[in-house]
Amino acid sequence: MEHSSRMNGLHDTNDINQGSTRLRRGFTLVELLAVIGIIALIIGFLLVAVGSFRDSARLTQCMSNQHQLQLGLVSWSQDNNGKFMSPASQEYPPGISNPNRDLFWVKSYNTGAQAPRLRDLNGDGSLEETDQALKDGALYDYVQDVRAYQSPLDPTGRVRSYSLNGFISDIPDNPNGAWGSTVDRISKVRNPANTMYTIAEHDTGWEDNYNRGGWVIDTLHPVGWWKDFPAFWDPQDRLAMSFIDGSSRIITLANPKLNEIVTAHEIPVNDASEIDFERFKTWLRPDL
Repeated sequence: MEHSSRMNGLHDTNDINQGSTRLRRGFTLVELLAVIGIIALIIGFLLVAVGSFRDSARLTQCMSNQHQLQLGLVSWSQDNNGKFMSPASQEYPPGISNPNRDLFWVKSYNTGAQAPRLRDLNGDGSLEETDQALKDGALYDYVQDVRAYQSPLDPTGRVRSYSLNGFISDIPDNPNGAWGSTVDRISKVRNPANTMYTIAEHDTGWEDNYNRGGWVIDTLHPVGWWKDFPAFWDPQDRLAMSFIDGSSRIITLANPKLNEIVTAHEIPVNDASEIDFERFKTWLRPDL
């Protein structure tokens, strides 16, 4: 019996040693590859989530910037008998012999100014807008931060990403109402909550580092005509904009391929861009 017990004890010890050997065997190559694949998949999901969160955060900041500009624009209007400042981005626009300098929201060029006060020409002939162009504009005293003029989504490196609605101003960026009705005072806007004030604009067809003029489309053309386009910087086809009443929104393009459709500087509206064009027409026209 004693011998048997010792044998059983030896047997048990062997079993434990064999079990330890099995535990020390580790993972097979297939198991390792499976684990690595799972980890890579998790990392991939995390990267997508982080990227989406980063894009959303930038878009939210873009909307916040525009809200800040909008507050300044409306405050200026209240201090100036309800008038709108001009959405034009030049100090002395063509056709105006005695301009009211106080109306221009930024003063991007003035042929009599010494570089780099407003806008200068580089050796390659491209256009450049400087911080001083923003500071010399009517809006800056109400904003006091050049960073508010630049969208975090803007890849161009310009100091200004935003444009104003070209249909609202005492001196509008819409000569003689050629592209639709204009108004000169806030009190004349029929639907402030649905009338756009600011938008991010790439200004396709012009130098990337210079945002020219206000934001307009030809709403009177029989089939419509794109003259300016929103900035297609968000990978999820979303845009931020502010409105006259102080609200700000993030909207999604009806056609996610709009940036591929509107590639020239000025093009007629086609079926693929008609829905988006009509939406912007409603937001731009202060008489609707």
